[in-house]
Amino acid sequence: MNPEPATSEQLRITVYGSCVARDSVALAGGGQSAVISYTARQSLLSSGRDASERYPEGATTAHRFRRRMLQADFAGDLLDKLSDFSSVTDVLLWDLADERDGVMVFDDGGIVTRSFDLISEPDVWVAAENGRHIDFGTDEHFVLWAARAAEFAGRLKALDLFDSTIVLRIPWAFVTSDGELAPGSMGKTPAEANALYERYYDHLESLGFSFVRVDPEILMADPEHRWGLAPFHYTRGVYESVMDQVFEAVGRTRESAAEPVSPTQVTIYGSPVARDAVDLAASKSMRITDHVLRTSLLSFGTDGAAFFPREVEGMPRAMLRAIQGDFAGRMPAFIRAAAEKTDVLLWDLADERDGVTVLADGTVITRSVDAFDVPEVRSIHEQGVHLAFGTRDHFVAWKAQASRFQRVLKSAGVFENTLVLDVPWARTTIDGEEITSSGGLSAEDANRQFRRYMDCLEGLGYRIVSLSPEEVHADPEHRWGPAPYHYTQDVYDLIIERVRKALDAA
Repeated sequence: MNPEPATSEQLRITVYGSCVARDSVALAGGGQSAVISYTARQSLLSSGRDASERYPEGATTAHRFRRRMLQADFAGDLLDKLSDFSSVTDVLLWDLADERDGVMVFDDGGIVTRSFDLISEPDVWVAAENGRHIDFGTDEHFVLWAARAAEFAGRLKALDLFDSTIVLRIPWAFVTSDGELAPGSMGKTPAEANALYERYYDHLESLGFSFVRVDPEILMADPEHRWGLAPFHYTRGVYESVMDQVFEAVGRTRESAAEPVSPTQVTIYGSPVARDAVDLAASKSMRITDHVLRTSLLSFGTDGAAFFPREVEGMPRAMLRAIQGDFAGRMPAFIRAAAEKTDVLLWDLADERDGVTVLADGTVITRSVDAFDVPEVRSIHEQGVHLAFGTRDHFVAWKAQASRFQRVLKSAGVFENTLVLDVPWARTTIDGEEITSSGGLSAEDANRQFRRYMDCLEGLGYRIVSLSPEEVHADPEHRWGPAPYHYTQDVYDLIIERVRKALDAA
């Protein structure tokens, strides 16, 4: 393999596969690489076999990402997506994880992948369950797949992608990092699966594909993996090894961030962006010590504690405390209490997005999806007037509060250590799909409205940490679900990298 080195700042990776390739980029790619296209849950046998007419109209699924992947598999759109992204792909990273339970074949020749997602969705599985199952590893499956792999190699050469393709030849792990036996998956033990995969890899090698392999000594499953324990959910060292080899294949060196001896103590004011940047970034150089959330800048300075319902059911205790604190306008007290153990106060403005409710006596409380999910709290909001984010009245009031908040931060001794995250809402997901709005607010509108709030803070002397719209993508598999402010791993890595640079420059 000898592709030209990538010309863009980030290594642009197209992922075909699922667990291994996607997690390698997400957990070890850092800000140096980005997934630009993602095709998952699609066997090589189902690609190019259009069974989209069989997809049940009106079928419901657990979430949008799963629906899109299943619809794409029924349509067999792999080659179309590769064609669309071939000119901007530096590396095509292919793992065979989604082959592991074979395919369902219909009488008319249509084929769909028998994935865990398919059999987990009753509304969609009903369209496939009467097909004939050709199990992975059987002679019939291998003969069909081998012929298809040869065709695929030809298509990749035609798209000028063959020399940029890397196949992950990584066995399922036999043990976990804590010394326990790793479980099987889809009825196959690690030993059985590894034996079945071997001739598939050998065939790809005979076709001239390039591989990444991992030292068996570090091949372990991670019991704490974000997607749960499985023999193909590895410890971080595996992903680091994969990405080191991927970067080496294109003539680059993957930079590993140096970890400080003691993590930076972070107080979060805000919600999804700042919190997830610290929690989900590959670097563990920062640790959240305090978190003020679901609290608009407009809600401090008024005390509406008496309005909070006496009894609230169905709300997690931490969220209950956060919303009670918002009603009471306690945010400055929380900031002052956290000041002694705060190395950096990381502020994002995401909780401003739904505006506030102004009650008859002037009390201001933050409108949030969590508050409106609880009937007793929602009823309080329904008694007031909605002051919408982005309106002139909201901005004028917010600008005054920003100055007031600056005085609070200075008196607490944390203003110089406060960083505001200016991270645009993403317009698309990593798989190229347009992301839906949040609360009726599109990414384009949100970014335009947030701009003057950020300009206001910059004018007041707040330090801003910024990413550009081109540097952000939403993650359809995010732990909190798809949203324009739920980003991919590389975005969080980039945020933390820039936060550290801002701290070092102070």
